[in-house]
Amino acid sequence: MEVFPILVDGEEVDTGNYTIFPDMEKVIQDPGLAIALQLRNASSFNRFVFSKAPGFIPSSSPEMKFLRDYRKHHGVPKYSKDEVDEVGYAKVCISREEDIERAISAGVRDHHKLFNPFKIPGMGLTLDERADALYEASLDIKKNWEVFRDVSIKEGVPVGTLKWAWDLGAWSDYRKSVDEWGKMIDIVEEPGLDGGKSYRFREPYGVAALFPPYNAPMALGIFSITSSILAGNSTLLKPPGKVPLSTIVFARIFLKSFIESGLPSSILQVLTGGGKQMMHRYMSDPRVGALVWYGDSDLGLKLWSQAAGKGIQMAPELAGSDPCLVWGNDVDLQKAAESIVRGRFLGSGQTCMAIKRLIVQDTLHDDLVQLLVEEANKLKVGLPSDPETFLSPVGFTALYILLDQMEDAIAKGARIETGGYRINYLDERDPAGIFYKPTIVTNIQLNMRLMTEEVFAPALPVCPVKSVDEALAVANQSRFGLRSTVITDDIKTRQKWIKEIETAGVGTSDDHIYYDPYMPHLGGYKDSGIIGGKYFSTMLSRMKYVHSGPDAEVI
Repeated sequence: MEVFPILVDGEEVDTGNYTIFPDMEKVIQDPGLAIALQLRNASSFNRFVFSKAPGFIPSSSPEMKFLRDYRKHHGVPKYSKDEVDEVGYAKVCISREEDIERAISAGVRDHHKLFNPFKIPGMGLTLDERADALYEASLDIKKNWEVFRDVSIKEGVPVGTLKWAWDLGAWSDYRKSVDEWGKMIDIVEEPGLDGGKSYRFREPYGVAALFPPYNAPMALGIFSITSSILAGNSTLLKPPGKVPLSTIVFARIFLKSFIESGLPSSILQVLTGGGKQMMHRYMSDPRVGALVWYGDSDLGLKLWSQAAGKGIQMAPELAGSDPCLVWGNDVDLQKAAESIVRGRFLGSGQTCMAIKRLIVQDTLHDDLVQLLVEEANKLKVGLPSDPETFLSPVGFTALYILLDQMEDAIAKGARIETGGYRINYLDERDPAGIFYKPTIVTNIQLNMRLMTEEVFAPALPVCPVKSVDEALAVANQSRFGLRSTVITDDIKTRQKWIKEIETAGVGTSDDHIYYDPYMPHLGGYKDSGIIGGKYFSTMLSRMKYVHSGPDAEVI
């Protein structure tokens, strides 16, 4: 079983304390294997409850709810020792307090080595040098596509989803991304009215801790990781607990390239552990100056407030409930349906910027719904190694929230056009399945939880409207404001939507999840982020301004 060490001050550290990570390709075929692996380390009392008294299995967490469902519908998993041994794929090292302390101390030690705004020889790394080092490291990343593919398959990520994440991570235009993000923090010189000169630039906070998300650690994590290093921070990376392996591999390749380029060893470090525990540890340490956190809005806004109270800069990437409007007399409904299904169900809907509410001109509603059902039913569930697999397992938290949201919708009169149930990897109904059939829901009421909450799973409510004003009212009722799309043949409708929709991002093409290096790193209005679109390179740096008088030059 391969050991995945943490990275501290340029060294791989085997802490001797591990979390066993299963081979998700095998678990997807038989989830009982993961339960058997978990029970191996459980107390004798917990093993007794699971096997002999399942009614006493608590339902206090999504994980426990899954154990109850599996036990009820599939019984007690029975495997040989060798079968359980074989499902264990990797041992992920767990950080100790001494590792965390050493990593933060290294970041403080190297703070002034990592940035040099005036580009004075011998005073630290310049922005250009950091950008060059990032680009050189990206070349090594691109050479290792097969490594990331194989590890991601073991994490349960379909190859097709990984390819989308890989492309979104901007590897094809990485240099352009780095250069564009760098322009926002580079030094600007202006003449002073007194005959002197004024300068402004952005410099790093020092130590920045990043918490990339489980749903797309490559696609979304790359924005914060690259930006933090570009800004000149010593970067502490906390891999997502559900998919830690690919993040550790990514960081290992980057760090090796950085050290070969002569960069300080603290520039990128990897520390594992529970998310809440690590966040508390960083927030309680005044040496940590900045944080990036991805997650749900309720917790994210609370953490943001706590960070501000402690004088820590936090860049939150929060939830979304993105609306999409289809409107017009000559809209290509087939093309729209294909785009909407991809924009809703990629990664089984576990994307913050997925389409989560579809608003449709009433005269187009029935025809579009029929096409949506046809396209949704084409989506393939299966093993992550199969290039045709489109759907991934749904995280337990998102899955059980969806079950409650669907129950609420049905109680309020919703009609399920397709889907609406759990499945296994063979696309068979399974009340304890870890997949959910792509679901189209009609006869929507605005007070349904599908419309008022984020739906981080594969279900799409479709709401007909009679006017664009009504469409905007429906879209803007949400507490979220991440991104939106309008699909129409009418330029005036596009213009009205752009002006009046309360989201930070707006698309007028058919691809809701489009991204290129010139676009902000998401960000949102309202409970999706308050401040609107953002670039992590500016969020993870702070402005300094300098005025030098006519007789007191600085460079």
